[in-house]
Amino acid sequence: VPGYRQEQVEKGLKLFGQLINNKVFLLSFIRTLESQRGFSMRDRGNVASLIMTVLQSKLEYATDVLKHLLSDLIDKNLESKNHPKLLLR
Repeated sequence: VPGYRQEQVEKGLKLFGQLINNKVFLLSFIRTLESQRGFSMRDRGNVASLIMTVLQSKLEYATDVLKHLLSDLIDKNLESKNHPKLLLR
């Protein structure tokens, strides 16, 4: 990043880091990404890796978010009653 924009980028990343620590935002962010048709399994894996790297020092919080996402996935799977193997991903 060029020098004159570096401060803006750093400030933006710091603010985004604060948003990642907001559970409502993080869950909404992940659900929004997953609802995009062009968001592939590879993209999901990359985003998940980056988020878990950021939350490495807050594993209790990360586990809580994962529990909510898993609960949503189970509910969605029970409603559709097809492809139970998707839960194993």
